Amino acid sequence: MKRIKRLAAAALVGTMSVSLFTACGGQETQTEDGKTLVRFMVGGSAGELEQYEKAVTAFNEQSDTVQVEMTGVPGDNYNERVVTSLNSQTAPDCFYSEEATFGELESSGMLLDLTEFLEDENSTLKTGDIPESILKNFMYEDNIYGVPVDCNPMVIYYNKDLIESLGLETPQELYDAGEWNFAAMQELAEALRDAGNVGFVYENYWAPIYSIISSDPDSLYSEDMTTAYFDSERVTEGLTWLNDNIQSDAFTYAGTLESGESADTLFVSGQAGLLYAGRWFVADFTDLSFTYDVVPFPYYETPDQVISAMPSSPMVINKNTENPEAVWEFISFYCGEEGQRIRMEGQGNAVPTIDGLEDIVLTGEPEHAQYFLDAVDISFTYPSAEATHPGLTDTLNEEVEKMLVGEQDVATTQENLQYAAMEALAEE
Repeated sequence: MKRIKRLAAAALVGTMSVSLFTACGGQETQTEDGKTLVRFMVGGSAGELEQYEKAVTAFNEQSDTVQVEMTGVPGDNYNERVVTSLNSQTAPDCFYSEEATFGELESSGMLLDLTEFLEDENSTLKTGDIPESILKNFMYEDNIYGVPVDCNPMVIYYNKDLIESLGLETPQELYDAGEWNFAAMQELAEALRDAGNVGFVYENYWAPIYSIISSDPDSLYSEDMTTAYFDSERVTEGLTWLNDNIQSDAFTYAGTLESGESADTLFVSGQAGLLYAGRWFVADFTDLSFTYDVVPFPYYETPDQVISAMPSSPMVINKNTENPEAVWEFISFYCGEEGQRIRMEGQGNAVPTIDGLEDIVLTGEPEHAQYFLDAVDISFTYPSAEATHPGLTDTLNEEVEKMLVGEQDVATTQENLQYAAMEALAEE
């Protein structure tokens, strides 16, 4: 699933209440032909929603007892739509939860515990089918409240034709030479800028910022989640590198783009040379006027430091759904081997979490799609400390944004990051 726009933490918490999920009870629960009706909500681009719909259609065709009704939410207001629906008589039975809001949903007692379903020997989707490194993000006190629909290790997309037309070395050539580090990416972005193009488009959320300031975001917090380490030298250097490139226009902050513009539209139009994203753009990049490719995110200094951020949204079940068994029948199909293959075959939008499906990532473009698979083993996921402290991620992103738009310098930003993190961790 593509990264979706975050709600301000205060607004989100203020809108939610323990009674949100009671709305499910006022809806029809059966179809005219006697099947149990399951309502499913998901957000994404047009290309992504088309892929999701394929899996829903396939499930409906093979199920004799359950019919799924999908509500697709295009654009950036998915979280708002979820909250609105949960406060009305249109609450979904299951839906994709965004990482930064999953903790609030769970801590408020709104999600159904899925442990029993996953441990059922008759289930088509079991705990052992899911990578532990991902599943742990959706567990609290050994109980499981979300199932990953897939994963999305991030890579650098680049306009190969544009870079070669300027006589520059491509990221792949630099990577092959063992020179694809932060300095090389900066030099390439500067050359693109000097030629009248957009160098690198930076989107401000947890995955890009932590890729820049740390080799392991969980190391930004102590293991017991009582102390933050945003005051380290590594964070200073990462923030400085980002800020210097934004100020020099080698990097363009997506938050300052004009209405209608975004990182992907700049790339599709041929204006931008580089952007950082998961496989979610592959489904939308099927008819470009130029050749594009992907390469791992640049390493800080040396090749052994190569890393990747890996968003992975969970599918969750409304705790008060009237038909949890029927909902699980759909989820185990949709998040299991058959559903993942249907959703991601061809020019899919993500990377499977089920073993044996690697071949579907290598179908079609880009040429070096193998990097999506390679990145899984070097990826970091959403920080545990932030998953268990709802609202913290938004606060930290806001501090970085102030730096990006010139409202505060690196030193102030770093000080504010450390203060905000420590304050959140100190809350009971």
